[in-house]
Amino acid sequence: MSSDGQGNSRWKRNLFFIWLSQFLSLAGFGSCMPFIPKVMEEYLGITDRALRLQFISAYHFSGMISLCVATIVWGMLADRFGRKMMLLRASFAAAIFYPLLAFSPNIWVLLVVRFCCSFFSGTYNPAQTLAVSTAPADKHGLVLGVLSTALWSGNMLGYIIGGFVAEKFGYTTAFVSCGAVYALSGIMVMFMVKEDFNRKVEAKKLAAVKKPFRQLLTPAVAGIMLMVALMGIARRIDEPFLTELVSDVMKGGTEVIDFFFFSIEGSSVFFTGIVSAAAALGGIFSGVAVGWLCDRMLPRKLLIPVLICSALGVVAQLFAPGVISLTVARFFAYFAAGGILPILQLMLTKITRPELRGTFFGWSGSLSTAGGVLCALVSWAVGKFFGLRGIYWAEAVIFAMMVPLMIPIGRAIKRELLEEFKDK
Repeated sequence: MSSDGQGNSRWKRNLFFIWLSQFLSLAGFGSCMPFIPKVMEEYLGITDRALRLQFISAYHFSGMISLCVATIVWGMLADRFGRKMMLLRASFAAAIFYPLLAFSPNIWVLLVVRFCCSFFSGTYNPAQTLAVSTAPADKHGLVLGVLSTALWSGNMLGYIIGGFVAEKFGYTTAFVSCGAVYALSGIMVMFMVKEDFNRKVEAKKLAAVKKPFRQLLTPAVAGIMLMVALMGIARRIDEPFLTELVSDVMKGGTEVIDFFFFSIEGSSVFFTGIVSAAAALGGIFSGVAVGWLCDRMLPRKLLIPVLICSALGVVAQLFAPGVISLTVARFFAYFAAGGILPILQLMLTKITRPELRGTFFGWSGSLSTAGGVLCALVSWAVGKFFGLRGIYWAEAVIFAMMVPLMIPIGRAIKRELLEEFKDK
């Protein structure tokens, strides 16, 4: 089978099990990670909010800086040793390291363990590379869109379960369960996903690509990479602070939400899970819609309205008067923003070589993570001088800035595709 999986129906079976593995993995991830601020406050004794905000940013930074370097390394190794092997490495490493977070005796050990977690794990990028590399080229939009639903649906389940588990059984149970789920997903990939990867054949293909990477980094590719980096900032800048925003909206304590025939009462931890689950549900719908649209229209034309809606969704969260309105606004924001990365990844596949897909996906993943590194610094500075809501305003501004940037990038993509068509 070719690296694109042309003419082979096995790609559907692979996509299903890769999707399921990521659904489980991200459910485990989502069941514990949103509650790191509470771990710092209740387990590690960091009760001062201003200091806690800085340590939340430091925690985020330690994970992002290691993942930024690791993604490039693992992406290049994927082109040489196989994409499946990289996904297995990430799954089993996560199964080992994430439970260790629960046993950190102080904040400094927590930061070191987080660094190791991110360097050796990170399953979503290798899962994308494996799924795309084993699917036909005309199905890449569908594959990336469908796989993104695993990201959001897994997180949604994890947020719901995690909010319950953390409140009833404690945070240690949530982190240990996360590791067990990662191990299960790795076992599934090992036995159910097939990849016909011949190292000698792939090595010859790589040797045939004589141009250095800096020459392969065309204006269109560079533009897409810039957008991926900005998306890394915009998408992640508010995630560590959602619990704090929910607490502000609830004005502390517990809250009772009345529906038609029943009421829900819970703390900020519980409702953080609910709000996060609503965001994940928006991402699920986004992945399905974007996957369908990207195989039927030019992705670069779809991206601009998606960016505008993302900015509006963030602003709506800032003016939410209660938990229900915040939940609705979060859903809308993620319904828009959830489609941005799949669109960018699809644009990248159309203008890069298949035999270098792992390398380019590794670079895009690294730059997305680099955006996360920068967002940790940005959130620390903005949070210190402008407070919690200033962080959300910064996110909206970044989304808005990406709109005019997309115009010259779209022209560069069109120009390079026309040149490739003429060469053929």
